[in-house]
Amino acid sequence: MEKTEQAQESDRYSMRKLGKRLLYVLVLVIAFFIVKAKFLTPPQVAVAQVRRQDFTAEVQGTGTIAVDQQADISAKIPGRIEQVFVDQGDFVHKGQLIATLEDTDIQRAIQSAQAHLEEARATVQAARATEQARRATKWQTQRAWGREKHLVATGAVSQEEADSYEEQYRTAARGVDAAVADVASAMRGVGAAQADVRLQQFNLSETKIFTYLPGVVVNLPKRPGDAIVPGESVVTVADPSITLVNAFVDQRFSGKLNAGQPATVIVLGRESQPFQGYVYRISPQADPGTEEMTVEVTFPLPPKELQIGQWADVYIDVGGVRDAIVVPSAAIMTMTNKHYVLVVDASHKISRVEVEPVASSPRSPLVAVQGELKAGEQVVLKPVGFKPGEKVRVQTASSLNGDAP
Repeated sequence: MEKTEQAQESDRYSMRKLGKRLLYVLVLVIAFFIVKAKFLTPPQVAVAQVRRQDFTAEVQGTGTIAVDQQADISAKIPGRIEQVFVDQGDFVHKGQLIATLEDTDIQRAIQSAQAHLEEARATVQAARATEQARRATKWQTQRAWGREKHLVATGAVSQEEADSYEEQYRTAARGVDAAVADVASAMRGVGAAQADVRLQQFNLSETKIFTYLPGVVVNLPKRPGDAIVPGESVVTVADPSITLVNAFVDQRFSGKLNAGQPATVIVLGRESQPFQGYVYRISPQADPGTEEMTVEVTFPLPPKELQIGQWADVYIDVGGVRDAIVVPSAAIMTMTNKHYVLVVDASHKISRVEVEPVASSPRSPLVAVQGELKAGEQVVLKPVGFKPGEKVRVQTASSLNGDAP
């Protein structure tokens, strides 16, 4: 019985020793693989193949959509809006009636001015009648004075009597002069009344507001019943015939930009529908604070899709390189103002090659470079941390098509 217990204890001891040995072996195996993976196995790198292709250099700008011509249509007289005949999004033509002002007060002013004109005309008629009567009196007194002068010569009447006829004639003549002055004054009254009628009729015409610019109604700041003053906008009209993006571009690219250069416009929210346009004009004034300049890029946006103020990106074609050496931008590293790529040779060793970027585009992962590179060579993507002469394992993934992983 005692032997049996001793044998069982011995077996348990042997099993514990065997378990410890197996554990030690497992730890050693794991340590071996860790050391091998870390110190004996070359690191794995993603690579891309150097290619030759035509490459277009582009400069990016960001801005908002605008139009070349936009106008605030306003009234020339103060008043209150009676009707508005257009709505936002409507297309209007030049000379179209878009709104009217209340004209009740002006209609009353016209009636009053016309009444004053009639009174002035009646005054003229009365003054002319008076003038005619006084001219008749002057003619009669002139004849009587002439007759008396003849009788004085013959001694039939006295000089005193002839002098009284002369005074009558001169009084009548002064009456004619006064009547002529009254007629002229009455005529001036008619002219003033006519001018007032024309003014009120002009004011009446100004209660109708027309647009002088064809285009799309983009804003209606006023509604019927609103009071306005001269020059205050009633309707804003934008002419969509020339649609622009007022893009802000880094002024370091100013020497590369010219009117007429092709450009691609990508409107926010329509990234899958790029528009082809061109540089319309370049502002001669840059912003010294942001170090940016304004470049206007025009593109054919349908009028119904016009959203003034909407953000858009522009990519301006500043020239291309034919049959260029092209590598992913992720493969280029910069040291002391120089640019390098790491090339993996047939033996999977890394060598460093200096390159000079010659063309790039913000929307492309590739860069055209100059340097001692050949099509078909493999360059390391994300090369930071690797050294020339180091041996690596090449990742065989879909990233070999030349794009960054």
